[in-house]
Amino acid sequence: GLLTGLVRTLLREYRFRLDRAGTGLRRRRGLLTLTDVTLPLRRVQAALIHTGPVRERFGWRELKLQSLARDEEAKSGDHVVAPLATPHELRPILDELGWAAALDEQDWQPIDRAYVTSFALVLAPVLLLALGSLLLSPGGLIGVAAICLLIGNRWLAWRRTRYALDDERLLVRRGWWRRSTLILPLRSIQSIDLAENALGRRFGIAALTMGVAGGSGFAGHSIPGLPRERASQIRDALLSRYL
Repeated sequence: GLLTGLVRTLLREYRFRLDRAGTGLRRRRGLLTLTDVTLPLRRVQAALIHTGPVRERFGWRELKLQSLARDEEAKSGDHVVAPLATPHELRPILDELGWAAALDEQDWQPIDRAYVTSFALVLAPVLLLALGSLLLSPGGLIGVAAICLLIGNRWLAWRRTRYALDDERLLVRRGWWRRSTLILPLRSIQSIDLAENALGRRFGIAALTMGVAGGSGFAGHSIPGLPRERASQIRDALLSRYL
């Protein structure tokens, strides 16, 4: 699977080139099939910067733009405009959109710790059953390890999830293995949903999901684990500004 992914990436991204073309960005790439796509800047709705522990060690990022313009190659409105770039190389691209300031220092806010504790509470009965099964079979150790891994993954995600809101943009950082930074202009937001599940209501937390036109893989952008009052404040602030 890894080898197949490397071969596909090589064939798709061979001789990748991105240029400014009039009022848009022109992307050319491909070995067997050469594609030449022009993306109008005025149709770009949001940007997503991906990285991970391995790529970040080398200072690499992937920049994807969500647009109203369809990418026929990917069959969506999600356009990869920098598959492997450094932050220094990303800045000129974001500067064309007027979003380069988003890479500067921000007042990042954490989400509520209940994002972890509520999840752990749901898994607690299963963990007790797995611990009890250890008395009958050593195989129960696999269940205990799996549950602990899930809780640990949730804790790491909580530590790395942050958001920032200024006069023009909403920014969200999420993930510890597949790390992402969302740059979402407030003018691009089409809808705002505030959701609370049964356990979340008990802990006083909610999630905000912002709907954006275009794209597919990241058309809905969310901030999980917000205190209910803070989630309402952010929603009201966004509604009063642009909706």
